[in-house]
Amino acid sequence: MSGKNIFVITALVGLAVGLSGCNQDEQGRILSYEKGTYLGQADQKLGENQLRDLEVRTSLQSWN
Repeated sequence: MSGKNIFVITALVGLAVGLSGCNQDEQGRILSYEKGTYLGQADQKLGENQLRDLEVRTSLQSWN
């Protein structure tokens, strides 16, 4: 093998390893942050049943 072939093979292996490290779940995440500001997605609104369940749960955990 010539030096050029070894370089091409090494470059292709490096490219394959680099691309395999790109996890689809990590795409589109926030990389620039602003101090004191939440930049994520807005929270979902809770339904009436979910709110009632949380109120019952918190009342069971209260000390009063």
